[in-house]
Amino acid sequence: MLFDQHIGPLNDLAHALGWNMQIGVNYFDTAFAMTVIAVWKQIPINFIFFLSGLQSVPKSVQEAAAVDCKSSSRRFWTVTFPLLAPTSFFLLIINITYALFDTFGIIDLVLKGEPGNNPVTLVYKVFLDGFRGNDLGGSSAQSVILMILVFALTVFQFRMIERRVHYS
Repeated sequence: MLFDQHIGPLNDLAHALGWNMQIGVNYFDTAFAMTVIAVWKQIPINFIFFLSGLQSVPKSVQEAAAVDCKSSSRRFWTVTFPLLAPTSFFLLIINITYALFDTFGIIDLVLKGEPGNNPVTLVYKVFLDGFRGNDLGGSSAQSVILMILVFALTVFQFRMIERRVHYS
């Protein structure tokens, strides 16, 4: 059987909740599984960056915020969160790049080499067209589009970093 429905903790959790998850058969179920796996893989990296960003908030700023704002939630949203904006922007760009390129292994593993009518990223489509479909011309054109997309994302990131607000 190509797609065994009781393999993995995600399927087990879905079945325990009464959801007959059919990864590889149902488009939504497959997309949901890929998204959960990709997010789960990125959580530790994001956590480490946000933790280092929180630790870099100066104590004097935290103390001044404690005097100005009694509510800890207001203190977070008006003082701490804006100071995390550069870290958040960096992680946004890194996560977009991850979603575009580094999810290849996840998609290949979930689809087991049989994509059918399942969700794929542009990188995986380049692979399918070039190596499975022997359409080297179409695959090359898609690679050029992918390169232009990465270039645009890189230019956007560098332009936005130059406009970063410095708190002193």
